[in-house]
Amino acid sequence: MVNHPCIVQVRDVQPDKIEIVRNMALKRNAEVEKAKNGLDIYFEDVNEARKFISKLRKSMKLRIKMSTKYAGLRGSRVRVLFVYSLRGL
Repeated sequence: MVNHPCIVQVRDVQPDKIEIVRNMALKRNAEVEKAKNGLDIYFEDVNEARKFISKLRKSMKLRIKMSTKYAGLRGSRVRVLFVYSLRGL
């Protein structure tokens, strides 16, 4: 079962900005994991992730892609995992 309904993958961002992104995510009570060329940020609330992405877009140039995956059922409701991929330009 999915604990976090939203993952934000930050890739190809300048090394000096990675720490800024990490600190911004930690302020929003997100879990941050280092990936091979960026960060994976796990949010419990999709709207919180969207606000985070909006703030990031104001501070740096990013290309954003969004996808969804089936994450199972909770009761009779379908759960969806949102994955946002952010790439630096």
